[in-house]
This record gives sequence, structure tokens and C-alpha cells, in this order.
Amino acid sequence: MNDPSAAGELASRPRPLSALDADELAALFKSWGEPAFRATQLLDFYCRKGVAGYEQVTNLSKALRERLAREAPLYELELREKSAGDEATKWLWRAADGALLESVQISSPDHNTSCLSSQVGCALGCVFCATGRSGFERDLRAYEILEQYLQMWARSNLRTSHVVFMGMGEPLLNYDAVLAAVRRLNAPPPRGLGIAARRITISTVGIPQAMRRLATEKLQLELAVSLHGPDEATRRRLIPAAKRFAIAEIMDAALEYSGKTRRLVTYEYVLLEGINDSPGQAGDLVGLLQTHPCKVNLIPFNRVAGCDYRRPARAIQERFRGILEKAGIPATIRFSKGDKVDAACGQLRRQAQSKDEGSRMKDES
Repeated sequence: MNDPSAAGELASRPRPLSALDADELAALFKSWGEPAFRATQLLDFYCRKGVAGYEQVTNLSKALRERLAREAPLYELELREKSAGDEATKWLWRAADGALLESVQISSPDHNTSCLSSQVGCALGCVFCATGRSGFERDLRAYEILEQYLQMWARSNLRTSHVVFMGMGEPLLNYDAVLAAVRRLNAPPPRGLGIAARRITISTVGIPQAMRRLATEKLQLELAVSLHGPDEATRRRLIPAAKRFAIAEIMDAALEYSGKTRRLVTYEYVLLEGINDSPGQAGDLVGLLQTHPCKVNLIPFNRVAGCDYRRPARAIQERFRGILEKAGIPATIRFSKGDKVDAACGQLRRQAQSKDEGSRMKDES
């Protein structure tokens, strides 16, 4: 941020409750002359109820709630836009510095999922991804990640049982903030939300060093690797940043993760017509994965404005899956539930940015 006055304003803003851990909140209450157990009372309520405003925190006095609203507001992210479909609801948030970020609630027959962003934009530049095509702004802070879950819960009255880091950004390039948010999501109340680690998925394009570090965290997290191509040439065509990490190195790191955590690794593979959907490429993928404890999510391409790629016909998708399953590799075709709400990563943000740019140009003319 280049405006010193704006930077000063941000620095002087009170820290939201989402940014305070139990010890920090206890210290704040102590400085106010309040007993330490008030922190436990508040956090227990906050982590169990889905709270939209302090007026709902009925186990604290009105005077204390009013002071908290002034000096430790519940949240910092502002809701910019909401787009709801039958099975997915997309949320667009505005951060204190004006950055726009997205998150999604997804409904399934057996469970509901919150899809969270880890960065504003993304530096990896995947050619079929709206976020990747928009560039990178900054990492999200741990509390900004956590707030996405908390605010969606509070505003929708839907507490999701699963969390996936499959929104904007590369989670393993914002490792410390993502892990801090994961630990808050996983810890039991009052220190966290009590979401089982096995219901939290980190999706990565494949950052080997960070994958190996994640394997040592003593968390039973699900790991998903976005492969998208079975050979270096195809993968680098789709993911320009992939040239930094060879497929063999990524596969070795994934195998180490499976060995240390005893978890299957999920490989994600966006199917693009005529690019990575041939029988030969399915065979190459079998060659990569047949010795790995894994499963594969095949994802038919979800349309992105300004992108010329197309989704393969259903028969082509089934053929690809059949080759994997014949080789003993579990594979599913995962259809997007976000088509009707522009829920492909980054699309709602791009639309909002276009609107803002149009309004700015109109005002200047």
C-alpha cells in the first residue's frame, strides 16, 4: 500500500476477535478489569454458535458486549456480494485494505463443505483458472482465512462439517498463515472450532518442500495435489509455474506424505478437451500413480470468461476414468456445483473488479 495515511488507518484499527487467541483475549479482559474466565465464556460461545454480532453473545453483559464491539469487533471482512445456487453459495469479501477474496459453501447429500481462499489472487498462473489469470496481490492473514468459515456459518446458519483449501491462492505458498488457521479450525472449543483434521483438505499445485513439512505437522489432514497433466510438457503448458518443480519431485513428496500420515493422497486432474484427455495420457497417468496410495478426482473443465478451453464430452470423461479404474486406481468424476453462481475460482472477484473499474472510469470521464 503506497498511501501512508491509509496504512496508518489500517494499523490503528482494532484487532478483530477472529485475530485473538485465548491467551490474548484473556490478557485484554484483564486489562479491562474483567475476570479471565470471561475470555473462555466468549470464545466458547463464538466457537460453538455461529455468531453474526455481539448482541447474540447472551452470556456476557450488555456493557461488555458494547465495549467489545468498539475495541475488538467480531470480524474485519466485509461482505461485498453473495451469489446463491441450489448446491453452492458464493461469497465475495472485502478486506480492510480493499482486497477482494472469495469463499464458497457447497452442499452434498452426505455433508456440507466450506471452500476457503488462502491468498488474494494467485502467482501460479494456471491458464484455465480465473484466479490464476488475474495475478497475485498478497497472502491472507490467518484470521482472514478463519473469518471466511466463521462468517459464512454466521450469515447462513449452516455449519459445514468439511473444509477445503481450494479457493483463491496456493495454500502451501502461505504456509504459516494456513497452518495457523487450520489449527484454529481443528482445535476443540474454546480454542478452536473442533473440525476433525481428516475433514480438512489442503489442495496444492505441488510444492515439494512444503508438502514434506506438512507431513511432519502431526495432523491427519487430507492432501490433494493438482496434477492436470501426466507429463512435464502438458503440465507446464497448463501451469506455467510448474517448471519450478518436476513431477517426479512432487510424486516423491506425496509418497512421503502418505507414508508419514497413513493418508491417501488425492490427485486432481482438470479434463480439457484435446489437451490432456486422450487414452495415451490416461495410460501415462496410470504409470505415474500405480505404485502410490491414492485416488483421483477428474474435474471436467468449468467455463471461465475469456478462456478458450472446453470440457470433453461425457463419453471421453468416462473413457479416461475407465482406464484408471481398470488399472486399480480409484477415480471419480467431480462435476462443479458452482456453474450457476460463477463459483469457479476467482470468477466473482473478476466480475467485481470489472464493475469497480467501469465505475472509476465513468467517474473520471
